[in-house]
Amino acid sequence: MDHAQQGLTVNDAGLNSLDDGGLFPRLQQVYGLRANPLDMESPFYPDAMRHHALETLRHLSGFGDMALLLTGSPGVGKSRILAELVRSESSRLEFHRLPAAALTTSQALARCLLAIAHKSIETPQNPSEAIYGFFRWSEARARKGQRMVLLVDDADRAPPECLRMLLAAFLAADRGAAAVPVFSGGHELIAMLGLDEATTGVHQVHLRPLTQEEVRGYLEPRVHRAGGDLANLLSAARLRQIHELSQGSFGRVKRVTPAVWLGMVPAASSARQFPFRSLLSFRWPALALALLGLSWWIVSAQYDESLVPEPVEVVPERIRKSITIGPDQPASQPAPVVSAVAPTPLTPEREPVPQAEARSEPLPGPLPELQPQPELDTQLASDPEFAPSMPERFVTLAEARQREGVTAQLLAGFLEKTATDFLEQHAEVMGLQYTRSTRQDRDWFVVFYGEFADADAAKSALAKLPADLQTISPWIRPFGGF
Repeated sequence: MDHAQQGLTVNDAGLNSLDDGGLFPRLQQVYGLRANPLDMESPFYPDAMRHHALETLRHLSGFGDMALLLTGSPGVGKSRILAELVRSESSRLEFHRLPAAALTTSQALARCLLAIAHKSIETPQNPSEAIYGFFRWSEARARKGQRMVLLVDDADRAPPECLRMLLAAFLAADRGAAAVPVFSGGHELIAMLGLDEATTGVHQVHLRPLTQEEVRGYLEPRVHRAGGDLANLLSAARLRQIHELSQGSFGRVKRVTPAVWLGMVPAASSARQFPFRSLLSFRWPALALALLGLSWWIVSAQYDESLVPEPVEVVPERIRKSITIGPDQPASQPAPVVSAVAPTPLTPEREPVPQAEARSEPLPGPLPELQPQPELDTQLASDPEFAPSMPERFVTLAEARQREGVTAQLLAGFLEKTATDFLEQHAEVMGLQYTRSTRQDRDWFVVFYGEFADADAAKSALAKLPADLQTISPWIRPFGGF
C-alpha cells in the first residue's frame, strides 16, 4: 500500500526534474549568465511536432474513447509532454500517476487502483475483478463532470501482463467515459501491449529526435533569457557538436551542452562517433578523382589504338643450292632454285666447253656455296632525304642518344604531324623537342621535354608545366633508351 499512496496526484515537478551537475557556477563565471538556461522548464518547446502531440493528448484525454500510447527514445521529451498536459488540463481532468516500479504484479496494480478510488469499491478477492471494477466505477465519476486520466510513465519498465490487464479492462468498459490510460515508453511498448494492425481502441503519438536546427530553437530563448551571447554559445561548430553528442534528445542536450560550452569535450570525439558525416566532406574530391581517372582511361585507350601494328607481308627467304661438277661425277642438271614466290623450277643454261681445253685442263672442284646477302638493320638505317617539318624543334636520334641524364617523354606516334601538332599546341613550352626513330619498320616520332640529371629533377620540372601537360602522365626515361 506504500507504493500506491506515493505520488498518485501529479504536479509539474513530479514528472520532470533536472540535475544541473554542478557546472552552472563555471558557466556563470566564464559567460556571465544570470540563470542556468538548461534548468528552465519554460517556455514549452512547440516545434518538432511537440505542440501537435500535446494538443492530441489534451483532446483525446478529455473527449476520446481510446487508450493513449506516447512513444519515443529515452530523453526525447515524453515526461515533459506529460508534465505540460497536467499543467494545462488539471482544472478539468483528474490526473493520477501509476508508478511503473509499483506495478510488479496484478495484485499491486489492483491495490494502486483501489487507493485512487479511496475505498469507494469493495475489495474483491480476485485482482482482475478489482481492476475491471475500477474502470466501471470511473464511468460514474465522468458522468459527474470530471474524467480521470491514468498516467503510466516509463511503462516499458513494468511487467507486460500488468499493462495488458490494464488495457483490457479499459477496452471492456465504456471507453467514452472510463478513465483513460496513457502509456509512455519506448517503441518496444507496442509489443509489450500485444498491439498489431488489427488492434482498435489505442492511439499512438510518437516523438522523434530533434534536428540540429530544432536544438538551436530549443536553446536560443533560454540562452537569451539567461543573458548569454547567442553568437558565441550557439555557433555553428558548437551547435553541431551538441546535436551529434545528444542525438536529438532533450535529456542529452541538457547533459552535454555545459561540457561543450566549457570546452570539456574534444572536437574529434564527435567525428569518431559519427564517421559518416566526415566521409561526406570527401564527396567532391572523390568525384573529381573519379572524373580524372575516367579521362585518363579515355586518353590511354586512344593512345593504345595509335600503337596497333599494321599487318606486314612476310617475304620468305629464297633457298639456294650449289651445283657440284667433278671428274668422277657425270655432268648433271643443277638442282632447281626453290622459291616460295614462284614455285616453277629454273634450269640454268651452260656454255659448251671446248674439247681440247677439257683434256688439257682439269675440271674444277666443287663450287663454293652462295652466301645470302646480309639484310640491313632497318632500325639503324637512316634516310638522308628526310626533312623535319619543324627543324627548330627537331633533334636527330644520334644526337639524342649522346645526351646525358634523363628526359620526360610526353607523346609518341607513327605520324610526324601528330608530334608537330602537339608542339604547335604547346608552343609556349620552350623545352619541348622531338626526334625520329623506327618502330615495327615504320617511322616513330617521339616528343620529349628537357634534359635532367636524374628523375627527381625531372619531376620537379614537370610540376611547373601547365596542368594539361601534367595530366597525361609523362614517362621519365634515359636518353640512351631512345
